[in-house]
Amino acid sequence: MNQSTIEQLLSLLPRNQTIESAISGLFFYCADKPSKAVSYIQEPSICIVLQGAREIYLGTDCQNFDKSNLMFCPVNIPLSMHIRHASGERPVIVLSMKLNLAMIGEVLAKIPPKQPEALKPANHLGIKWQLDSTILGAFERLIHLLDYPDDIDFLASLIQQEIYYRLLIAEQGNKLRQLIVNGSHTHRITQATDWIKTHLNEAVVVEDLASRCGMSVSGFHHHFKEITQLSPLQYQKSLRLMEARRLIQANDSQISQIAMQVGYESPSQFSREYKRLFGISPSGELYA
Repeated sequence: MNQSTIEQLLSLLPRNQTIESAISGLFFYCADKPSKAVSYIQEPSICIVLQGAREIYLGTDCQNFDKSNLMFCPVNIPLSMHIRHASGERPVIVLSMKLNLAMIGEVLAKIPPKQPEALKPANHLGIKWQLDSTILGAFERLIHLLDYPDDIDFLASLIQQEIYYRLLIAEQGNKLRQLIVNGSHTHRITQATDWIKTHLNEAVVVEDLASRCGMSVSGFHHHFKEITQLSPLQYQKSLRLMEARRLIQANDSQISQIAMQVGYESPSQFSREYKRLFGISPSGELYA
């Protein structure tokens, strides 16, 4: 990333908070100090560390992201972010662009179909992709548009189409293709994660969920973990605890009621798992 682009962003971005830019769906986070691990649900998106580095935790797995790679999240993924090194002189800057499935479909329709051998899955699992210089260059042009607000309505979508085009023809582009192909593994797992998110207080019966997605239990387990990095039960537990934290911090109701609201029958189990994930008890959140 060109240093002038970094300086442009540093002049625009507030510190230690996430903001949406004038370009719809394009978000930035700028940290000028180290932070403890922060847990949140990452919406389907592409994320790039423009300066510095950050650690991403998915369950017990930890991956380091810097300017050499991007994070591809095809579904809502519960994760934790930890920034170990940041300062006023060298802040960490993270860009996130929400996936526009309609636009991806339009771009894909204009790309000549690949031969079957070219559609083999890449030797790569998970959310970490190599960041190609052409993709980074397109994002840099998108950032430059922020200095020309009158041009955003016309040019932003054209640059975003280029970004999707370059992602689709990249080595791991088949993962993005599968996101919009009806009946693909990715599309089916998306249905499963959507169901879990809207039925947080219900028990996950993996056999029923696999059947709902038209998959075998073993195939469902394999593809669910490949896409989310978590098992279905781990995924549900993370979503439950993150929703509980949101409600507790909003002082929405009593902790015991919140625990039941997100599907916990045992308050003590809820408290144990909450502290294990966030490093603080539910009651401790009220006085933090």
